[in-house]
Amino acid sequence: MEKIQQLFHQGGAPVMAAISLTAVISLALIIERVFRYWVQYDLANSAVFMSNIQKMVMNNSIENAIRLCRRAKPKLLPEVLVQGLMRANDSVEEIELAMEFATLEAIPKVTMRTGFLGTTANVATLCGLLGTLFGLMRSFAAVANATGAQKQTLLAEGIAEALVATSFGLGTALVILLSYGILMTKQTSIVDDINANAARLLHMLYNRKMKIHRGGSDRAE
Repeated sequence: MEKIQQLFHQGGAPVMAAISLTAVISLALIIERVFRYWVQYDLANSAVFMSNIQKMVMNNSIENAIRLCRRAKPKLLPEVLVQGLMRANDSVEEIELAMEFATLEAIPKVTMRTGFLGTTANVATLCGLLGTLFGLMRSFAAVANATGAQKQTLLAEGIAEALVATSFGLGTALVILLSYGILMTKQTSIVDDINANAARLLHMLYNRKMKIHRGGSDRAE
């Protein structure tokens, strides 16, 4: 702890505090997004889930499919699918419109706030560079105003301030950018899963309607 305090003071308190605040904000956002993506929003076994939905749809058990989707909340994919299932007896256009509207409501929940990590990474980098400038200014001031051993001491302190602040800022930015990349990959995966399976359900419901229509035509003959 004493070593951390020493480095904090050595890097320049205002700059180090700014970078630390950026790191805390980023960490809170990363934890929140990790929880949303991996725990709350993502349906990890979506293939199995869609297989069960398909069986229910083709067996004309729409109510069971709706109940299955509602039990899976707050996962986002079931929230989209249930809107289509509730309109299974409507026209294909109405089903498609309902699921498109549900998708437009679901996707912003996935994409919100994640892009802000790119901003905090840039802020951490710029704060580190600002610390570099402060350290160099301190070094130049030492060269201009001090003499002898005092000049060497102040020069070393200024260089140390520049290096510590820069290292802390760049290190923080690297961690944020790595987290940002991982979160963006997961975000894309969730959105693609929603879009693909919504289209798959629409196809299922279309096939069901055609099957019912053919069955009615056969009975009429």
